[in-house]
Amino acid sequence: MESDSCSNYHECPIVKAYEQGKIDSEWINMYCHDRWKDCERFQLEDLSDSSYEFVLPDGSVEERLRR
Repeated sequence: MESDSCSNYHECPIVKAYEQGKIDSEWINMYCHDRWKDCERFQLEDLSDSSYEFVLPDGSVEERLRR
């Protein structure tokens, strides 16, 4: 049976940004649970590459995360 949450959930900068109040829970609800295979971040080959740190699950870049 497939997990309902992304396997990268606890290491993901997007989750950390949500916990810090930088992004809305909508991103977590929409991509980190249930539809996590649709997440652009999940599909990246090298999640540790810092150039992807500001990429949201839909592939857009969120400049507010640079702070």
